[in-house]
Amino acid sequence: MEKSIEKIWNEAFIDEQSLIAPKINNLYNQKSQSLINKIKRTYETDNKGLIPMAILVAVGMTLFSEAIIGFYGAFLILCLYFFNTRLLSQFNNIDVKSDNLTYLKEYKTVINTVIKASKKLFIFAIPLAVLSIFALAFSIKEKSFLSKFISSDTSFIEVIGIGFIVALIVSVIGIIVYTISTKILYGTHISKLDSIIKEMEELKK
Repeated sequence: MEKSIEKIWNEAFIDEQSLIAPKINNLYNQKSQSLINKIKRTYETDNKGLIPMAILVAVGMTLFSEAIIGFYGAFLILCLYFFNTRLLSQFNNIDVKSDNLTYLKEYKTVINTVIKASKKLFIFAIPLAVLSIFALAFSIKEKSFLSKFISSDTSFIEVIGIGFIVALIVSVIGIIVYTISTKILYGTHISKLDSIIKEMEELKK
């Protein structure tokens, strides 16, 4: 009897003697492995780019006599780096011994988790970081660009109010920039991943 596609597919991961199954298996293994490597490299490069950014913020702000705020800003960026590193470590927890389709589905789930967590970061964490910078500037009374908003007569409540408005603006801009950059950097890769998953699911029917 002629083998069904479903049977051939099921044998792809367990029957190395099959004449057809290994070809299907190798094809999708190569496509998925190449795509996963591209996504991984993009995420890692994107995250590592935060380190030189932190250095530039610290050095740049120091040159403009805003050392304390500069180093605090660099500290916040490094916190973001470690937060992202922890998020990306979820990719290492995926069971590589599972079949190719299951692995890709789990990988896509982790990608969605990372994207959702990053959006929450821009909604909640970034505004809090901006507010903390204003609070710090008010406390140390350092002469800086924030002096335009903070004078000797400005109360703490007024500073927080101004900081809240700035934080809200930064949050909205951050979400927009993140959405656009994610689409540019990962949109094509994620679409290809979805396509491979869909093709493999069709073969299993």
